[in-house]
Formats: sequence, structure tokens, C-alpha cells
Amino acid sequence: MARRVAQHRIFDLAATLLIISVVTTLRSSLLPHSDEAITNVATPLGEWLMFAEERIPILSVIIWGLSLIVAGLNIGRYGVRLSLYPAYTLMAIPIFGVVAAGVMCSGDYLLSTATLTIMLLASKYIMRCIMRTGSFGDLSLSMLYFGLLPLIYAPTAIFYVALPLIALVARSSWRDWVVTLSSLALPLAAMCYWSWCAGEKFLSPAKEVYAAFFTQSEFHFFSVINPATIILLGVLIVMIMCAISLIFSDKYSLKVKSRVVMRFNALMLTLLIGLLFAPSASATLFALLAIPTAILVPLIFVRMGMGFTETLYRLMLLAAAANMLLMCW
Repeated sequence: MARRVAQHRIFDLAATLLIISVVTTLRSSLLPHSDEAITNVATPLGEWLMFAEERIPILSVIIWGLSLIVAGLNIGRYGVRLSLYPAYTLMAIPIFGVVAAGVMCSGDYLLSTATLTIMLLASKYIMRCIMRTGSFGDLSLSMLYFGLLPLIYAPTAIFYVALPLIALVARSSWRDWVVTLSSLALPLAAMCYWSWCAGEKFLSPAKEVYAAFFTQSEFHFFSVINPATIILLGVLIVMIMCAISLIFSDKYSLKVKSRVVMRFNALMLTLLIGLLFAPSASATLFALLAIPTAILVPLIFVRMGMGFTETLYRLMLLAAAANMLLMCW
């Protein structure tokens, strides 16, 4: 009986993610908000993706919708396989869908897909490193993916400065820090070497990444605010704050390794929220925000009262649905 209930629950959560992915993708492609249509700042690899999207616009939309579904299901699976939470939960699946697409979607679908996929892989390997293997291989792979992001999405250039400090929360030894720093810099170094072989200056890609971060994108998040958005963001903030309070206030709420993962993601989420105010910010940032949020928030569903959490969950879904409707007007 319990297994059947669990199967129905999984089906409901997957169906919720599917509906969010399909509806938001159709809404953003057919009736985009002005700030959703703002093009991302060009980066060494990002401009290739934007050029490719001009050639295959419909396929790009389909790829984005499918990537939301795949990423949402995977982020839910990671929590179970790695035993991140004190009890079985897949609430990361709908949480991810709402944050990644329920607030707003960028019109650069291929670039957003690449950004989301790379962030997902980076998070997967850092969590596996902490929870299971403890190996330099997983740590290095994670940082390679994090180091690749600034070459695609301009605001993440701050990762080159902030991530070595955030990584100290997860792996505090000198050797781990050296692996983190060298792996993080390797994609940019490889791009610089490729540029030099092509006859350009060695540091040209690094200068492009630096200039892209400070280039104004004309994105204004507060221009899309409506009553439903305020409620949705308010509910998400309450969920996040409750999860963070459980991490730091109750020492028995999590295993030691799980607590390290949660602290890492709490710091990553704080960094990404700050990037909303970066000059080159765009709606693509919500695809990145969705991953640490979806890792943190499920904690409240296993450690807090069902009445409180169910109320927040239903209010979040209603606010997301209302926000989608209001953005069509």
C-alpha cells in the first residue's frame, strides 16, 4: 500500500513538472514579456549558441522544454540516490520547475539550455564528491563545469572569484583548494590557448568574459513584477529561509555530509541572487537559481509540519499559475 502511494506521488510530481514545462515554454515563446526577449550579452561560446538558435528557432524551444523536464527529474533523483534528506522526498521536482520557468523564461533557449545543463552537472558532481566518493575526480569535474559557465553566460564570470571561497565550505584542505582553483580556470585557459592558436592574443577570451560581465543587458527584473509574482517570490523566500534555518539551527536535522551540501548550495543560491543585480543579468539566471533552490527547499517537507508545508506548496503552485496568466496580458 505504501509503495502504491509513493508511486502515485511520484506520478503527480512528474505530471506537475511536465505541465509547468509545457505551459511556460509555450507562453514564453508565443507571448514573451519584453524583458524575456532581451538578448543575453555575447560571450566566447554563448554567441555561437545564439547564432545556432537563429537557424533553428522552433527546435530550440523544444530543446528548452525537454531540458526542463530532464533536469527536474534528475534533480529529484539526486536527492534520493545521494540520501541528502532525512526521509524520502521528491519535492525538488516541482520546486525546480516553478523556479526555472514559473517566474520568467529567457528567449535565448539554446543558451539557457546549455547553462542549465552545465549547472546541473556541476552540482551533481560536487554533491557526489561530498556525499559518496570524496575523490579529486568528482571535485575536478564539478569545477570544470562551473568554470565553463562564464564562457556561455556572462554574469557567472563572478564564479572565478567566488567559487574558490565557497568550495572551502565543502573541501577545506589545501590540496582540495588547489584542485578547485586549477580545474575552475582550465576551460578559460583552454579557450585562451585556442584563441592564440587561431592567431589572436592569448588573453582575448579572458578580456571578452571580463567585458561581458560589465556590459549592460537592459534587463530589469522588477519590470515584470505583478501581484502574483510578489506572492510567488514571497512563498519561495519563506521556503528558502525555513530550509536554511533548519540547516543552521537544528544539528540533528541532517547528516554531517548532507549539511555540507546544503551549506554549499545556500551560499551558491545567495551568490546567484546577487547576480540579479549584475549589469549583464538576464532571465536565464532563473534556470541557474532553480538548482540550489530545488536542493534546499525539500528539507522543509521532511522536517516541518505537513499542514504548513502543504499550504506553502499549494500557494506556490497557484501563484505560479496566476503569474503565467498575468504575463500573457
